[in-house]
Amino acid sequence: MDKNITWKELKALDDIYRLKKTRANIQEHPYIKYLIDDEGVLDLKPDNIKVIIATDVFEGFYEKNFKVAYNEAKLFLIENGIKPTAKKSFTLEDIKTLMLISENKEELRNNPTNIEDFSNEFFDISKYLKEKKSVRDAVFTILGITHFPLDTKENYWRIVVDHKNPKAIVLCENKSFLKQPWIARNTEVKMWYVGGNNIKVLDDIDEVELSKSIYYSCDWDLAGLQIYSRIKTKLKDRNSDIQLLFPNEPHKRISTYIKYHYSHWDLTKALSGLKLEDFSKKELVLINELIKSEEWIEEESFNLIQMIKEVLN
Repeated sequence: MDKNITWKELKALDDIYRLKKTRANIQEHPYIKYLIDDEGVLDLKPDNIKVIIATDVFEGFYEKNFKVAYNEAKLFLIENGIKPTAKKSFTLEDIKTLMLISENKEELRNNPTNIEDFSNEFFDISKYLKEKKSVRDAVFTILGITHFPLDTKENYWRIVVDHKNPKAIVLCENKSFLKQPWIARNTEVKMWYVGGNNIKVLDDIDEVELSKSIYYSCDWDLAGLQIYSRIKTKLKDRNSDIQLLFPNEPHKRISTYIKYHYSHWDLTKALSGLKLEDFSKKELVLINELIKSEEWIEEESFNLIQMIKEVLN
């Protein structure tokens, strides 16, 4: 639900954090209503219910969930000449996606495409940029273009969050963590997107990078772990290897049979058809538990910074 808050709500939450209150008209937003009515993180001022105030738990909640993201987002928009105002309809997820686009702007300029394919690749909806002018204009500003060429049929983008001197390489199945570039800075790693059939981008990893430790962050479901095995085989052919990042405990398990999830375990095969030799004993225990309960663990539920620091220390 928090992904749908716009800059208006983000700014108001930061005001509440700094000033303990806000007069911004945000009370009808579903997420703000949730924080007031269900979580008790926010409250209404008794003598003026148009004013939203902080409760005793708000400070810790904000610092954990929004402080870094808001400060990074505000700095990013200003540095890219995009004035952050309450009138902008950016969501927090929009801004994280714009950060990822900025990290890869040279690659994207050199491999032009059409607006539908670009929108689908980065915003998961082909018509998103056509319908959200403020986001579309921000993309154009970041890429230094005025429109998308319409004649390219095939996309091949190397989507990366870089680091000048990375201690390790982290390959991510989904783009969520790449939309938070501070993760790479704070852990001193380089992050690559290798979701779906995008593993051919690994051909661009040079010999220096192959000599570093390489880790894989993914959904712990059949599709995510199958990609891991394909990556492992591909890197083995280049005399390198990769280690699977183990989910933080307690594991946040979800049924595979939910609306937005389409990867289900194959209960007719041992280990759902996965290669036994690709996984450690600890990993096999968790995989078998997930298969038995028909559950999975979503990559976005990970604390990636903690996971990386644990394997690098």
